[in-house]
Amino acid sequence: MRIEEMEIGREKEALAFLERDPVRNLRVIWALSRWGLFDLGLPEQGKYLVARSRGSIRGILLLNNQGMMRVVGRGDAARALAECALSSWGMPQVLAGPEEEVLELLAGVDELARAVEHREEEVSLALSARDFIPCWGRARIAWENDIDHLAVLEGMLQEELLGSIAEAWVIRSQMRRSLEDGTAALVVLDGRPAAKAQIEAATPLVDELGGVYTVPELRRRGFAAAACTLVCRASLQRDKTVRLETQRGNEAAIALYERLGFKILWPHLAVRFEPS
Repeated sequence: MRIEEMEIGREKEALAFLERDPVRNLRVIWALSRWGLFDLGLPEQGKYLVARSRGSIRGILLLNNQGMMRVVGRGDAARALAECALSSWGMPQVLAGPEEEVLELLAGVDELARAVEHREEEVSLALSARDFIPCWGRARIAWENDIDHLAVLEGMLQEELLGSIAEAWVIRSQMRRSLEDGTAALVVLDGRPAAKAQIEAATPLVDELGGVYTVPELRRRGFAAAACTLVCRASLQRDKTVRLETQRGNEAAIALYERLGFKILWPHLAVRFEPS
């Protein structure tokens, strides 16, 4: 098996491999199809490795500029990709993926297993048009002049989930992208932002719902469900599947998504490593 950095011009071949499972590989498909192999330093861009055997792709690894590593592949291919990434680029900040695949990789690469600092247990869910149960309410598609509202809510979301907030320019660039794509929904009450939801990654077959947040004092009033309804409906009308990840212990969020028709796919795991 040969491991090498992916060459510019081989994106189409890599996407054909990834799109064998467009739901599971959504994030890598999105990054590669949106940005290609050029790296200008944006958070979602990064470095790619490819594993080949007898001329065919056996696996792909992405390490983005936020330090998150995703590996598409199993067994020897996944281990070889991870070991090459560690040798070339050092320890990632996070390894994310379906729990079975992440645990298999930790068991096969001692250097990763020894450096585990924290495990974030999540679950992946998916929504198809036939299962969709819309929940209408006060949400509307966000406009360009809503960027400040969206940025405020995103900052509150990050503080609540992560205990820290990304730099303002990173948050605003993410919100602006959603605004430009028309894939963010917002609830505003008395001139103040109350809730939001957005499509964080879009591919030809699958979109990822994310950034779902309601300010604490306004929860359980259907605002998040209404925002999710708007953005999911737009994706489903294009014959796409909508996928998301949420914390396994967040029973309220899981119940919200199941009311909209989401079905649980598999346990997801994000492993954070000690700084090297």
